[in-house]
Amino acid sequence: MMNTSLSKITTRMKATLTGLLGAAVLAGCFSSEAPVGGTGDEVAVRVRMGVGSVTALNKGALIKLNKLIIVYSSSANDTIRDTITTATSPSLDSVSTTGQTVTKNRTLTALRTWKIKVTSRDRLDTVIHVDSATIPAMYAGDTAVVNLNLSSRFAMYEARFLTLPDSIQSSVPSQPKQILRINRLVLKVDGVTVRDSTASPGPYFTAGQTHTLAYDYVLTGSRTVQMLAYGPMNYWDVASPLYTGSTSVNVGAGVDDTVSFNLSWTGPTTGVGRLNATLGRVGKVIINGTLPGTL
Repeated sequence: MMNTSLSKITTRMKATLTGLLGAAVLAGCFSSEAPVGGTGDEVAVRVRMGVGSVTALNKGALIKLNKLIIVYSSSANDTIRDTITTATSPSLDSVSTTGQTVTKNRTLTALRTWKIKVTSRDRLDTVIHVDSATIPAMYAGDTAVVNLNLSSRFAMYEARFLTLPDSIQSSVPSQPKQILRINRLVLKVDGVTVRDSTASPGPYFTAGQTHTLAYDYVLTGSRTVQMLAYGPMNYWDVASPLYTGSTSVNVGAGVDDTVSFNLSWTGPTTGVGRLNATLGRVGKVIINGTLPGTL
């Protein structure tokens, strides 16, 4: 026969559990608020990062990715960091011209919201990609999947001065051809000089050859690109360009395009000729310029 005291205790436990279960069911029915506070329990988070490419074509110097940094910040002021490199698991492909997907699993404290921010940095510690997301507070045992699309902040530019001539014809037929010597090439973006190259070994760039200026860190968006060529000619002030021209380009992240424009002769007798230029691959802009003149 069951002890009378034990029977009473068992009955009270059943009643208490039933009451608690009923309260939990009612709370679930009537509450639409996110959970608050913290219990130390954990939730699973999978962060899937699509790292967009920095498009390039026939370019030797490329942006090389060095690491992905994931920062988790909670509503309770917790901060956690994960760093993904070429040597970790999962790993990061350092080649920036190839899009890739990196997935990182992490457990986080339940019952609080989390902001997740991801940045990629290259070997110069420049931020190339950035994106973020916020996940709401979850109960212990829940799993969240966060998808981030990281587009490149930069495009890579390449200015090609094609087949520099060694002379130029005056607009006046009776005038002889003038010797053309180019000793300085300049690439500007939004009025700022990003590449300024003098002839090496010098003193002038070799005629009949293609000469290239490259710049890897042009911010995406609408940009004004300018190309200039300098050199001495008679009384001409060498601080002023012989050729100059500009165009506006809407630089997209990893988007290819081709834009053509003319670089005009601004040397002695302004307007005697022009330089035809082509900007190609907006992920990486190629400026192909042919100077008027003869070889």
